[in-house]
Amino acid sequence: MKLQALLDRGCKIEKVYPSVLGSDAEINIVTVEIRCSDGQIHKIRAYREEASDLREFIRTKISNTK
Repeated sequence: MKLQALLDRGCKIEKVYPSVLGSDAEINIVTVEIRCSDGQIHKIRAYREEASDLREFIRTKISNTK
């Protein structure tokens, strides 16, 4: 997964649209902005089932860091 590879390189999730803490109802597209230490910003878009999987992955990452 591209997001996992970026996180492994030390990049940080900067923004997620729509919010991962909201409802999954009718979410067909998720956009994630990731900022790396070199200043690059990467955008990842996921559609339909992949969008739900991506949101769940991010939720899991958030809960594991608390």
